[in-house]
Amino acid sequence: MSLFSKSKPDKEDVYHGLRLQILQGSRKKFGLAPAANRNEPWGVVMDWGLARGSATVTALSDGSASIYLSSGGGSIGGGQSHESIRKAAQNAVMLATKLQATMRATTEYPLPPQDQLIFYVLTDASVCSESASVQDVSSHRHALSGLGDAMQVIVTEYRQIQK
Repeated sequence: MSLFSKSKPDKEDVYHGLRLQILQGSRKKFGLAPAANRNEPWGVVMDWGLARGSATVTALSDGSASIYLSSGGGSIGGGQSHESIRKAAQNAVMLATKLQATMRATTEYPLPPQDQLIFYVLTDASVCSESASVQDVSSHRHALSGLGDAMQVIVTEYRQIQK
């Protein structure tokens, strides 16, 4: 392979790059409005362990929302042009405000195993996380169930506009 050849990035590389961009980002980097305090969430990330890979759903305080698939593909930018996605993303960030106090600060961002979820709440002060099983969240047996539902609304709204 020549040093000057251009190769297409691998799907996994693109996925991991987009995921880390949000997890290691900042309010300023994304052009978000200043917060009342450093602990006010500006974003939420939900990583979902699937049978073959993973999915990442993101929500920002300005209503931006994206879905990244490790198998390739996804949806980016729907919150800018679709009110339903914008509202869903803003609702998820608002719900995260109530949950972050029970989460632990982290600087590591592993992907979850199959049938597990990891939620990350992004603030100016830190990134906080908590994990749970898909079954516990979807059956409303976990404190993160409301946030899981809110992130699923983003997925549903993207499916509705893509029909």
